Amino acid sequence: MGIRDILRKSEDRTLEFKREVPRNKTKLLKTVVAFANGSGGIVCIGVDNDRSVRGIHEDPFALEEQLSSVIYDSISPIPNVFFQTSTVEGKVLFIIKVLPGVNKPHFLKKLGPEKGTFIRIGSTNRQADAAVLAELGRQARNISLDGEIDHVLGCEILDLGMVQKYIHLRGLNVEASLDLLVRIKAAHRYDHICHPTVGGILLFSSKLPEPYSYAGFRVSRFKGESRDELIHSTTIFSCLLIMPDEGIDFVRLYLEKNVQIQDLRRTEEYDIPLPALREAVINAICHRDYSLTGSENKLDIFSNRVEITSPGVLPLGITLEDLGQGISEIRNKTIGKIFREVGYIEQLGTGIMRMRELCRKSGLRAPEFEEVGNFFRVTLYRPQIELVPDMQAVYDLVKKLGPLGSRDIAEHLGIHQNTALKRLKELVRKGLIRKMGSGTRVVYGL
Repeated sequence: MGIRDILRKSEDRTLEFKREVPRNKTKLLKTVVAFANGSGGIVCIGVDNDRSVRGIHEDPFALEEQLSSVIYDSISPIPNVFFQTSTVEGKVLFIIKVLPGVNKPHFLKKLGPEKGTFIRIGSTNRQADAAVLAELGRQARNISLDGEIDHVLGCEILDLGMVQKYIHLRGLNVEASLDLLVRIKAAHRYDHICHPTVGGILLFSSKLPEPYSYAGFRVSRFKGESRDELIHSTTIFSCLLIMPDEGIDFVRLYLEKNVQIQDLRRTEEYDIPLPALREAVINAICHRDYSLTGSENKLDIFSNRVEITSPGVLPLGITLEDLGQGISEIRNKTIGKIFREVGYIEQLGTGIMRMRELCRKSGLRAPEFEEVGNFFRVTLYRPQIELVPDMQAVYDLVKKLGPLGSRDIAEHLGIHQNTALKRLKELVRKGLIRKMGSGTRVVYGL
């Protein structure tokens, strides 16, 4: 990435601008620590908050020597950093490039590991809590949380019925047994004692046990384009092996569809392709950060879009620019392996490409992918249908005041009730509004 590209970006988890070298170097050191504990990053000195170029006044060679010494003396383990200068508009910028750390966690020596470890959340540095410290340690050892043994729960928590489903999906000719669970690293057995792994619990328990309820998936339907009015919501606590199907079943209930009869055959088309939604749901389940226990996965249906949000930013080494380029990094190795074996993941690194292609073929706006704080969000957009003014007036009224009956709509708009009914029927056919109730109690709403 060139300096011009850097200056066009906003501050995020891999980029920070500084107007000048601060006298108190603590904030700068916290940023270096946070970058080293994450995916690396760039500190660009000599740039204002509005990204206007001011340049530095210090001698770059003296500044490099000073900052190199400060970083060496203040941070442990010593992060891998290097320095550059770049001239823009005749002004010199000083750039600190921090590589992802190998020996995590990195921390400020004067504060110690517990209080001196920082991570990057969006464009801010946050002190790492115990769970994050543990995750950084796992990254240093190249292991994932789902491969760790839960020494509290026993293997009786694992449901052989779910194991049988796994066998069926894989097309294997074996029996559902504890031995199989041990072989696929869903459980560990030693001295006649058996404990499940975290991945085994998430994948094969019939229902997520209480300590793992944070791994649930909430599906919600909102009335309009915001969260002001919730229509319905449910949280799925089934194991991950059946969670994708159950999640899509709820989406079928909450998402409007067009029903057409052609050649005596009934077809149903949803305004967002279900395979694209399923891909997003599977990615959220497979790739979320299960070390973050404060929130579940969420799928929120709005009148103009669907948002799928999962805890945790992209895995180490993956940036937003990499998405859809065939680049993949598995955060949860056990879950990822099982999902690949049962066919939920066709080929690593291709899910985003499939989502984009499915939306393109349906004439929809391209999906958007973003990191929001410590969450990753996928937004799939619903069709934006152009309406003639008469139809738009009915739709806007239902959107503002609904649910409404045809008589109420006719009175508000000063039209005959039969005219209102005709326009409502067309809006229902397009999937923009819903007909609710029966007989004289029929109303129309989003």
